[in-house]
Amino acid sequence: MAKDSTPLTVSLADGWEATAYRQWSFPRELAERWDDLAQAYGDLGVFLTFESFSCWWHSFGGAARPLVTVLARDGEVKGIFPCRLVTDGKGRSSGIRSLANSETHCFDFLVAEEERRAALTGFLLAAARLFPGETITIDKLPAAGPNTPPLLELLSLRSGCSQHGFHPSAPFLEVPRSEAELLARLSGRVQKSLKQSRKRAAREGGVLLQAVTGGESLDATLSEMFEAEYRSWKGEAGTAIKCRHDAESYYRALARWAAESGSLVLFLLRLDQRVTAACFCLARGGTIFILKTGYDKQYRQFTPGLLLLAEVLTWCRETGGYQLCDLRGVCEPWKMEWTDRTGASGTVRIFPASFSGTLSYLTSYGWKEFLKKLPPVRYGLNRVRRKGASAAAVP
Repeated sequence: MAKDSTPLTVSLADGWEATAYRQWSFPRELAERWDDLAQAYGDLGVFLTFESFSCWWHSFGGAARPLVTVLARDGEVKGIFPCRLVTDGKGRSSGIRSLANSETHCFDFLVAEEERRAALTGFLLAAARLFPGETITIDKLPAAGPNTPPLLELLSLRSGCSQHGFHPSAPFLEVPRSEAELLARLSGRVQKSLKQSRKRAAREGGVLLQAVTGGESLDATLSEMFEAEYRSWKGEAGTAIKCRHDAESYYRALARWAAESGSLVLFLLRLDQRVTAACFCLARGGTIFILKTGYDKQYRQFTPGLLLLAEVLTWCRETGGYQLCDLRGVCEPWKMEWTDRTGASGTVRIFPASFSGTLSYLTSYGWKEFLKKLPPVRYGLNRVRRKGASAAAVP
């Protein structure tokens, strides 16, 4: 029997209404409102547009079902919550999850600022009414995002259990205003390595940075980029884009959309016309986001990754006009050689406010975390911490 994909609607208090879409098909005006909210989000909104999520869904949706909950007040859309219904290997429901995976570079809800708290409350109420018993897992949520603090506050006030954790991610740096400033930021070891790499490349005819923002040769350029990444350690580890059909499909679709919207920049570092390193970037406002990098290990004596980022920063300063370079993803050692500034992202899990929800929480996190959330225990722990801090302050 075919699954029922009819949108579900539930009325809430004070003129609010929630509509849950269960197939990837939406009214045109909703897609337009989606992009308006993504634009209002700021530079990171480039990852939250309707087309960006569409690229993700068509490549990674798989056997899951979309669950996009739209909150409206008096007929005006105030919040969009892109999630999916996940099932286990036997077809049984295993919860609601955000539209995010290892290839997601930022996830968040799209919420109008003036109604943020009310819309977040409406989402939690609608999910509990329409899908009681389902745990909600929100991955790749930025700790400093506009929705995270009010969401965590709401969760602390509800009766059900929840858990969250964030970790450093997405190192970023201001684009240096000069070559001298760029070098001054680097350690002596990295400065020396960069100078040596430039000398070696010069003896081979020098490197050329190619910046591609679209055009008829886009697919061919992407193939060159994916090949260079495949020839690095990522190919051997099976994590290169070329190793997965869904990942390659996603980045090709994302590139086509980004080129049409003016958000795409592909950088290829060429040595005698050969691609030695490359990176896939999206740009919005004053920020350029580096999503994927790779280099051909055949040219590792030139440390092509180091040369590439130095050339990209120069391009941002002299041509692109960007002020911030954001190195999306985990805080890998090579990224931290360029900056000590990072963002943070993580996961929020929301368990049903029921006996089974509490039991599921205890199964996942144990009694210790549960007890720490009880008001009397939390009060006692805070008193112990305050006394410890006071004792430490006494000379």
